[in-house]
Amino acid sequence: MKTKLKMILWMTAVVIFLSGCGGYHKRKYDGPELDRSQVSIITTDDQFIGIGSLDGKKTIEMTNPADFLSVVSWGQYPRTITVLPGEHKILPCMRGHCGENWIDVKAEPGLSYIVKHQFEKDSKRYRIWVDKQEESERTMHQKILGH
Repeated sequence: MKTKLKMILWMTAVVIFLSGCGGYHKRKYDGPELDRSQVSIITTDDQFIGIGSLDGKKTIEMTNPADFLSVVSWGQYPRTITVLPGEHKILPCMRGHCGENWIDVKAEPGLSYIVKHQFEKDSKRYRIWVDKQEESERTMHQKILGH
C-alpha cells in the first residue's frame, strides 16, 4: 500500500512540475499537419495565460478524450496554438478568466508570435499585446513541445 501511495504522490508531483513549465499545444486548422514553414505559432509568455478563443471559436471544445486530458493536466486553455497564416483574432485568458478585448494577429508563415502582458500600477490592470517572437524568447513550454 505504501508503494502505491508513493507512486501516486510521485506522479502528482511530476504533473504539478510540468504544469508550471509545460503547457499544451493545440493545432487550430483542418487537414494534414503542415511543415513549420507553412504555419504560424501563437504562444504565451506566462504559465497563467492561455488562449481561450481563436476567431470567435473556443480553442478547446472537450469533444474528445485528448481535450479532457489536456485540460486536467495543463489547464483550461492551450498556451500554444498553430494556425494557418492570415488574419486572426485571439482572446487571451489569465488564470482561467478571459477578458473582453480581442487581439488582432496578422500571422505570417514560418513565424511565431508571443502574447505578452504587463501589470500597470496606475490603472491596476494588465496590458496584453502580441509581438513577433524572437528565438531568444522561446518559452520553456515551447522547448518541451519542440516548437
